[in-house]
Amino acid sequence: MPGSRLSLGLLILALALLPGRGHAQIVLAEGDGVRLGLSGYLRSLTGLHDLGYAAPGAERRSGFHGEVVRLKWRLEAGRFGLDVHNRLQARVTSGGADGPALGFGVSAIPGRSVDLSSDLLSAPGLRVWHDIDRLSLSLRTSLADITLGRQPITWGISSLFPVADLWAAFSPFELDTEEKPGVDAARALFYPAEGLEMDAVVADRGSPEHLSAGIRATWGLPSADVWAGAGKLWDQAMLMGGATLLFDAARLQTVFPFDRRPRATLGVDWIRGRGSVTGEAHYNGTGVPDPAEYVQQLQDPAFRRGESYFLGRYYLGAAGAWAPDEAGRVRLALSALVNAGDGSAALTPILDYDLGPATSVSLGGLVSFGESPAVALPPSLRSEFGAYGDLFFTRVSVYF
Repeated sequence: MPGSRLSLGLLILALALLPGRGHAQIVLAEGDGVRLGLSGYLRSLTGLHDLGYAAPGAERRSGFHGEVVRLKWRLEAGRFGLDVHNRLQARVTSGGADGPALGFGVSAIPGRSVDLSSDLLSAPGLRVWHDIDRLSLSLRTSLADITLGRQPITWGISSLFPVADLWAAFSPFELDTEEKPGVDAARALFYPAEGLEMDAVVADRGSPEHLSAGIRATWGLPSADVWAGAGKLWDQAMLMGGATLLFDAARLQTVFPFDRRPRATLGVDWIRGRGSVTGEAHYNGTGVPDPAEYVQQLQDPAFRRGESYFLGRYYLGAAGAWAPDEAGRVRLALSALVNAGDGSAALTPILDYDLGPATSVSLGGLVSFGESPAVALPPSLRSEFGAYGDLFFTRVSVYF
Protein backbone atom coordinates (compact mmCIF):
# COMPACT_ATOMS: atom_id res chain seq x y z
CA MET A 1 0.00 0.00 0.00
CA PRO A 2 1.24 3.53 -0.64
CA GLY A 3 2.72 5.41 2.32
CA SER A 4 0.99 8.26 4.05
CA ARG A 5 2.28 10.73 1.46
CA LEU A 6 -0.01 9.01 -1.05
CA SER A 7 -3.02 8.78 1.26
CA LEU A 8 -4.40 12.21 0.42
CA GLY A 9 -3.81 11.81 -3.28
CA LEU A 10 -3.70 15.01 -5.29
CA LEU A 11 -5.92 17.24 -3.17
CA ILE A 12 -3.63 20.24 -3.14
CA LEU A 13 -2.38 20.14 -6.74
CA ALA A 14 -4.96 22.55 -8.10
CA LEU A 15 -4.19 25.10 -5.40
CA ALA A 16 -0.91 25.92 -7.13
CA LEU A 17 -2.92 27.65 -9.85
CA LEU A 18 -4.92 29.81 -7.47
CA PRO A 19 -3.75 33.40 -6.92
CA GLY A 20 -1.63 33.84 -3.82
CA ARG A 21 -2.72 36.13 -1.00
CA GLY A 22 -0.44 38.81 0.32
CA HIS A 23 -0.96 40.39 3.75
CA ALA A 24 1.00 43.16 5.37
CA GLN A 25 2.91 42.33 8.50
CA ILE A 26 1.75 43.49 11.90
CA VAL A 27 4.48 45.87 13.04
CA LEU A 28 5.26 45.02 16.67
CA ALA A 29 8.19 47.41 17.12
CA GLU A 30 9.97 49.95 14.94
CA GLY A 31 12.66 52.57 15.46
CA ASP A 32 16.35 53.38 14.97
CA GLY A 33 16.57 51.23 11.85
CA VAL A 34 15.09 48.17 13.59
CA ARG A 35 11.72 46.67 12.71
CA LEU A 36 9.94 43.62 14.14
CA GLY A 37 6.94 42.25 12.21
CA LEU A 38 4.53 39.35 12.58
CA SER A 39 2.25 37.62 10.09
CA GLY A 40 0.84 34.16 9.66
CA TYR A 41 -2.18 32.01 8.99
CA LEU A 42 -4.40 29.22 10.26
CA ARG A 43 -5.67 26.39 8.07
CA SER A 44 -8.04 23.58 8.86
CA LEU A 45 -9.14 20.59 6.78
CA THR A 46 -12.03 18.25 7.49
CA GLY A 47 -12.98 15.38 5.23
CA LEU A 48 -14.27 11.94 4.47
CA HIS A 49 -12.08 9.39 2.74
CA ASP A 50 -13.49 6.30 1.01
CA LEU A 51 -10.87 3.79 -0.12
CA GLY A 52 -13.39 2.03 -2.33
CA TYR A 53 -12.14 -1.40 -1.24
CA ALA A 54 -11.58 -3.38 1.94
CA ALA A 55 -7.98 -3.49 3.19
CA PRO A 56 -6.71 -5.53 6.16
CA GLY A 57 -6.30 -3.37 9.25
CA ALA A 58 -7.87 -0.29 7.64
CA GLU A 59 -11.39 1.10 7.56
CA ARG A 60 -12.91 1.51 4.13
CA ARG A 61 -14.40 4.88 5.19
CA SER A 62 -12.62 7.19 7.57
CA GLY A 63 -12.92 10.76 8.77
CA PHE A 64 -10.19 13.21 9.65
CA HIS A 65 -9.60 16.74 10.86
CA GLY A 66 -6.35 18.67 10.95
CA GLU A 67 -5.16 22.18 11.70
CA VAL A 68 -1.96 24.12 11.25
CA VAL A 69 -1.07 27.53 12.69
CA ARG A 70 2.04 29.31 11.46
CA LEU A 71 3.51 32.46 13.07
CA LYS A 72 6.04 34.24 10.85
CA TRP A 73 8.40 36.58 12.72
CA ARG A 74 10.65 38.98 10.80
CA LEU A 75 13.31 41.17 12.45
CA GLU A 76 15.12 43.71 10.25
CA ALA A 77 18.14 45.72 11.36
CA GLY A 78 20.00 47.51 8.60
CA ARG A 79 21.55 44.97 6.24
CA PHE A 80 20.59 42.07 8.53
CA GLY A 81 17.37 40.10 8.70
CA LEU A 82 16.19 37.31 11.00
CA ASP A 83 13.29 35.00 10.10
CA VAL A 84 11.66 32.60 12.57
CA HIS A 85 8.52 30.55 11.89
CA ASN A 86 6.65 28.71 14.63
CA ARG A 87 4.36 26.00 13.27
CA LEU A 88 1.79 24.28 15.49
CA GLN A 89 -0.06 21.30 14.00
CA ALA A 90 -2.82 19.03 15.25
CA ARG A 91 -4.54 16.02 13.72
CA VAL A 92 -7.48 13.82 14.66
CA THR A 93 -8.33 10.63 12.75
CA SER A 94 -11.26 8.27 13.16
CA GLY A 95 -10.80 4.79 14.59
CA GLY A 96 -7.73 5.78 16.61
CA ALA A 97 -5.42 5.41 13.58
CA ASP A 98 -1.81 6.39 14.13
CA GLY A 99 0.64 7.86 11.66
CA PRO A 100 0.41 11.09 9.61
CA ALA A 101 -3.12 12.25 8.92
CA LEU A 102 -4.43 12.98 5.47
CA GLY A 103 -2.83 16.19 4.29
CA PHE A 104 -0.74 16.83 7.41
CA GLY A 105 2.94 16.02 7.76
CA VAL A 106 2.98 14.09 4.49
CA SER A 107 5.93 15.87 2.91
CA ALA A 108 9.33 14.25 3.17
CA ILE A 109 11.04 16.03 6.06
CA PRO A 110 14.46 17.39 5.01
CA GLY A 111 17.33 15.66 6.76
CA ARG A 112 18.50 17.84 9.67
CA SER A 113 21.26 17.39 12.21
CA VAL A 114 19.33 19.57 14.68
CA ASP A 115 15.72 18.62 15.45
CA LEU A 116 13.58 21.61 16.44
CA SER A 117 10.26 19.77 16.74
CA SER A 118 8.48 18.48 19.84
CA ASP A 119 5.31 16.50 20.55
CA LEU A 120 2.89 18.29 22.86
CA LEU A 121 0.27 15.53 22.92
CA SER A 122 0.25 12.04 21.43
CA ALA A 123 -2.52 9.45 21.77
CA PRO A 124 -4.23 6.94 19.46
CA GLY A 125 -5.85 8.96 16.69
CA LEU A 126 -4.62 12.29 18.11
CA ARG A 127 -1.37 14.21 17.86
CA VAL A 128 -0.40 17.82 18.58
CA TRP A 129 3.13 18.97 17.80
CA HIS A 130 5.23 22.09 17.28
CA ASP A 131 8.28 22.77 15.16
CA ILE A 132 10.42 25.68 14.01
CA ASP A 133 10.29 25.55 10.23
CA ARG A 134 12.32 28.73 9.62
CA LEU A 135 15.34 29.98 11.53
CA SER A 136 17.63 31.97 9.26
CA LEU A 137 19.88 35.00 9.35
CA SER A 138 20.34 37.00 6.15
CA LEU A 139 22.90 39.62 5.18
CA ARG A 140 22.84 41.92 2.16
CA THR A 141 26.25 42.97 0.86
CA SER A 142 27.54 44.59 -2.30
CA LEU A 143 28.88 41.22 -3.46
CA ALA A 144 26.10 38.79 -2.53
CA ASP A 145 22.93 38.17 -0.55
CA ILE A 146 23.82 35.53 2.06
CA THR A 147 21.40 33.46 4.15
CA LEU A 148 22.40 31.02 6.89
CA GLY A 149 20.05 28.60 8.62
CA ARG A 150 16.68 26.94 7.98
CA GLN A 151 15.22 28.47 4.84
CA PRO A 152 13.13 27.73 1.72
CA ILE A 153 15.03 27.03 -1.52
CA THR A 154 13.41 26.37 -4.91
CA TRP A 155 15.13 25.43 -8.16
CA GLY A 156 13.17 24.92 -11.36
CA ILE A 157 9.63 25.86 -12.39
CA SER A 158 6.94 23.18 -12.69
CA SER A 159 3.29 23.26 -11.64
CA LEU A 160 2.41 19.56 -11.47
CA PHE A 161 5.64 17.54 -11.79
CA PRO A 162 8.62 19.37 -10.24
CA VAL A 163 11.87 17.60 -11.08
CA ALA A 164 14.58 20.09 -10.08
CA ASP A 165 13.17 21.15 -6.69
CA LEU A 166 15.62 18.98 -4.78
CA TRP A 167 16.55 20.97 -1.68
CA ALA A 168 13.26 20.67 0.19
CA ALA A 169 10.56 19.39 -2.11
CA PHE A 170 7.18 21.10 -1.91
CA SER A 171 4.88 18.10 -1.72
CA PRO A 172 1.62 18.28 -3.73
CA PHE A 173 -0.01 16.14 -1.03
CA GLU A 174 0.47 18.58 1.86
CA LEU A 175 -2.17 20.84 3.40
CA ASP A 176 0.33 23.45 4.57
CA THR A 177 1.34 24.61 1.10
CA GLU A 178 1.69 28.31 1.84
CA GLU A 179 5.33 27.93 2.91
CA LYS A 180 7.83 25.35 1.67
CA PRO A 181 9.64 23.03 4.07
CA GLY A 182 12.80 24.68 5.34
CA VAL A 183 16.21 23.14 4.69
CA ASP A 184 19.27 23.84 6.85
CA ALA A 185 21.72 25.49 4.48
CA ALA A 186 24.15 28.27 3.66
CA ARG A 187 23.11 30.12 0.51
CA ALA A 188 24.63 32.94 -1.53
CA LEU A 189 22.94 34.79 -4.39
CA PHE A 190 25.22 36.98 -6.51
CA TYR A 191 25.05 38.73 -9.87
CA PRO A 192 28.41 38.80 -11.68
CA ALA A 193 27.00 40.22 -14.94
CA GLU A 194 23.87 41.89 -16.21
CA GLY A 195 21.09 39.36 -16.67
CA LEU A 196 23.04 36.60 -14.87
CA GLU A 197 22.15 35.27 -11.42
CA MET A 198 24.30 32.74 -9.57
CA ASP A 199 22.88 30.66 -6.70
CA ALA A 200 25.27 28.62 -4.53
CA VAL A 201 23.98 26.32 -1.78
CA VAL A 202 25.56 24.01 0.81
CA ALA A 203 22.91 22.03 2.72
CA ASP A 204 22.86 19.77 5.74
CA ARG A 205 21.05 16.46 5.13
CA GLY A 206 21.40 15.04 8.62
CA SER A 207 24.58 13.03 8.03
CA PRO A 208 28.11 13.78 6.70
CA GLU A 209 27.75 11.39 3.74
CA HIS A 210 24.57 13.16 2.59
CA LEU A 211 25.98 16.70 2.85
CA SER A 212 24.81 18.39 -0.35
CA ALA A 213 26.13 21.28 -2.41
CA GLY A 214 25.23 22.80 -5.75
CA ILE A 215 25.43 25.88 -7.92
CA ARG A 216 22.98 27.22 -10.48
CA ALA A 217 23.29 29.93 -13.14
CA THR A 218 20.22 31.68 -14.55
CA TRP A 219 20.29 33.87 -17.65
CA GLY A 220 17.49 36.32 -18.39
CA LEU A 221 17.22 36.63 -22.20
CA PRO A 222 14.82 38.86 -24.17
CA SER A 223 12.47 35.99 -25.03
CA ALA A 224 13.46 33.26 -22.56
CA ASP A 225 14.91 32.41 -19.17
CA VAL A 226 17.56 29.67 -19.22
CA TRP A 227 19.26 28.00 -16.27
CA ALA A 228 21.79 25.25 -15.66
CA GLY A 229 23.11 23.72 -12.47
CA ALA A 230 25.23 20.94 -11.01
CA GLY A 231 25.98 19.52 -7.61
CA LYS A 232 26.06 16.64 -5.18
CA LEU A 233 22.56 15.95 -3.88
CA TRP A 234 22.43 13.34 -1.09
CA ASP A 235 24.76 10.62 -2.38
CA GLN A 236 24.45 11.41 -6.10
CA ALA A 237 26.14 13.76 -8.53
CA MET A 238 23.56 15.55 -10.69
CA LEU A 239 23.39 17.83 -13.69
CA MET A 240 20.23 19.83 -14.30
CA GLY A 241 18.84 22.55 -16.49
CA GLY A 242 15.75 24.19 -17.84
CA ALA A 243 14.32 26.88 -20.08
CA THR A 244 11.15 28.96 -20.11
CA LEU A 245 10.10 30.49 -23.44
CA LEU A 246 8.02 33.59 -22.86
CA PHE A 247 5.17 33.09 -25.33
CA ASP A 248 2.58 32.10 -22.74
CA ALA A 249 5.44 30.22 -21.01
CA ALA A 250 6.55 26.92 -22.51
CA ARG A 251 8.81 25.19 -19.98
CA LEU A 252 11.33 22.35 -20.02
CA GLN A 253 13.01 21.11 -16.82
CA THR A 254 15.48 18.21 -16.70
CA VAL A 255 17.63 16.50 -14.07
CA PHE A 256 20.38 13.96 -14.79
CA PRO A 257 21.42 11.91 -11.74
CA PHE A 258 24.80 10.25 -12.16
CA ASP A 259 23.61 6.66 -11.59
CA ARG A 260 19.89 6.87 -12.51
CA ARG A 261 17.64 7.62 -15.43
CA PRO A 262 16.94 11.33 -16.02
CA ARG A 263 13.73 13.08 -14.99
CA ALA A 264 12.11 15.69 -17.23
CA THR A 265 8.97 17.82 -17.39
CA LEU A 266 7.70 19.67 -20.46
CA GLY A 267 4.93 22.17 -19.77
CA VAL A 268 2.87 24.94 -21.34
CA ASP A 269 1.03 27.70 -19.45
CA TRP A 270 -1.76 29.86 -20.84
CA ILE A 271 -3.10 32.84 -18.88
CA ARG A 272 -5.89 35.11 -20.10
CA GLY A 273 -7.93 37.47 -17.97
CA ARG A 274 -9.49 35.58 -15.07
CA GLY A 275 -8.46 32.11 -16.27
CA SER A 276 -5.32 30.00 -16.57
CA VAL A 277 -4.52 26.56 -17.98
CA THR A 278 -1.42 24.39 -17.55
CA GLY A 279 -0.47 21.19 -19.33
CA GLU A 280 2.57 19.02 -18.53
CA ALA A 281 4.14 15.79 -19.73
CA HIS A 282 6.50 14.10 -17.30
CA TYR A 283 9.14 11.38 -17.57
CA ASN A 284 9.96 10.07 -14.09
CA GLY A 285 13.23 8.18 -14.45
CA THR A 286 13.13 7.49 -10.71
CA GLY A 287 9.91 5.49 -11.13
CA VAL A 288 9.26 2.01 -12.49
CA PRO A 289 7.34 0.99 -15.65
CA ASP A 290 5.57 -2.08 -14.21
CA PRO A 291 2.84 -1.80 -11.51
CA ALA A 292 4.13 -5.09 -10.09
CA GLU A 293 7.17 -3.11 -8.89
CA TYR A 294 5.21 -0.33 -7.13
CA VAL A 295 5.34 -1.88 -3.65
CA GLN A 296 9.10 -2.25 -3.88
CA GLN A 297 9.38 1.30 -5.26
CA LEU A 298 7.79 2.65 -2.06
CA GLN A 299 11.07 1.80 -0.30
CA ASP A 300 13.30 3.47 -2.87
CA PRO A 301 15.49 6.15 -1.20
CA ALA A 302 14.63 8.72 -3.88
CA PHE A 303 10.92 8.25 -3.20
CA ARG A 304 11.23 8.21 0.59
CA ARG A 305 13.26 11.44 0.72
CA GLY A 306 10.91 13.26 -1.64
CA GLU A 307 12.91 13.52 -4.87
CA SER A 308 9.77 12.26 -6.58
CA TYR A 309 6.30 11.68 -5.14
CA PHE A 310 5.23 9.40 -8.01
CA LEU A 311 5.76 5.68 -8.54
CA GLY A 312 5.43 5.23 -12.30
CA ARG A 313 7.49 6.46 -15.21
CA TYR A 314 5.22 8.26 -17.73
CA TYR A 315 2.64 10.92 -16.78
CA LEU A 316 0.37 13.51 -18.32
CA GLY A 317 -1.25 16.32 -16.36
CA ALA A 318 -3.48 19.34 -16.84
CA ALA A 319 -4.85 21.97 -14.48
CA GLY A 320 -6.95 25.06 -14.82
CA ALA A 321 -8.33 27.87 -12.67
CA TRP A 322 -11.04 30.43 -13.36
CA ALA A 323 -12.55 33.34 -11.44
CA PRO A 324 -16.09 33.98 -12.74
CA ASP A 325 -16.37 37.46 -11.17
CA GLU A 326 -14.16 40.52 -11.59
CA ALA A 327 -13.45 40.74 -7.86
CA GLY A 328 -12.07 37.20 -7.87
CA ARG A 329 -13.87 36.21 -4.66
CA VAL A 330 -14.97 32.92 -6.23
CA ARG A 331 -12.33 30.69 -7.84
CA LEU A 332 -12.78 27.32 -9.49
CA ALA A 333 -9.85 24.97 -10.01
CA LEU A 334 -9.58 21.56 -11.60
CA SER A 335 -6.58 19.30 -12.08
CA ALA A 336 -6.21 15.90 -13.73
CA LEU A 337 -3.24 13.54 -13.64
CA VAL A 338 -2.83 10.36 -15.66
CA ASN A 339 -0.29 7.62 -15.08
CA ALA A 340 0.17 6.56 -18.70
CA GLY A 341 1.88 3.33 -17.69
CA ASP A 342 -1.04 1.79 -15.80
CA GLY A 343 -3.97 3.88 -17.09
CA SER A 344 -4.97 5.24 -13.68
CA ALA A 345 -6.01 8.85 -13.17
CA ALA A 346 -6.96 11.35 -10.49
CA LEU A 347 -9.39 14.25 -10.90
CA THR A 348 -9.35 17.06 -8.32
CA PRO A 349 -12.01 19.81 -8.36
CA ILE A 350 -11.87 22.70 -5.85
CA LEU A 351 -14.21 25.64 -5.24
CA ASP A 352 -12.62 28.48 -3.26
CA TYR A 353 -14.65 31.42 -1.88
CA ASP A 354 -13.23 34.49 -0.14
CA LEU A 355 -15.30 35.62 2.83
CA GLY A 356 -13.13 38.70 3.09
CA PRO A 357 -9.61 39.91 2.35
CA ALA A 358 -8.08 37.44 4.83
CA THR A 359 -10.46 34.45 5.03
CA SER A 360 -11.40 31.79 2.50
CA VAL A 361 -13.46 28.60 2.49
CA SER A 362 -12.83 25.73 0.09
CA LEU A 363 -14.89 22.73 -0.96
CA GLY A 364 -13.35 19.97 -3.00
CA GLY A 365 -12.55 16.38 -3.56
CA LEU A 366 -10.46 13.76 -5.25
CA VAL A 367 -12.00 11.22 -7.60
CA SER A 368 -9.65 8.45 -8.64
CA PHE A 369 -9.84 5.96 -11.50
CA GLY A 370 -7.88 2.74 -11.84
CA GLU A 371 -7.57 -0.80 -10.58
CA SER A 372 -7.77 -1.23 -6.82
CA PRO A 373 -4.87 -2.92 -4.98
CA ALA A 374 -4.81 -6.67 -4.50
CA VAL A 375 -5.07 -6.96 -0.72
CA ALA A 376 -4.35 -10.69 -0.48
CA LEU A 377 -0.94 -11.58 0.92
CA PRO A 378 1.45 -10.52 -0.38
CA PRO A 379 -0.33 -7.23 -1.26
CA SER A 380 0.32 -5.57 -4.60
CA LEU A 381 -0.61 -2.36 -6.37
CA ARG A 382 -2.26 -2.86 -9.73
CA SER A 383 -2.38 0.89 -10.43
CA GLU A 384 -1.06 4.00 -8.70
CA PHE A 385 -4.05 6.34 -8.51
CA GLY A 386 -6.53 3.48 -8.17
CA ALA A 387 -5.20 2.97 -4.64
CA TYR A 388 -6.30 6.45 -3.50
CA GLY A 389 -10.06 6.00 -3.38
CA ASP A 390 -12.29 9.09 -3.22
CA LEU A 391 -11.98 12.06 -0.91
CA PHE A 392 -14.38 14.93 -0.08
CA PHE A 393 -13.33 17.83 2.10
CA THR A 394 -13.90 21.33 3.41
CA ARG A 395 -11.06 23.73 4.14
CA VAL A 396 -10.86 27.06 5.96
CA SER A 397 -7.89 29.46 5.70
CA VAL A 398 -7.46 32.59 7.81
CA TYR A 399 -4.52 34.95 7.20
CA PHE A 400 -3.19 37.73 9.40
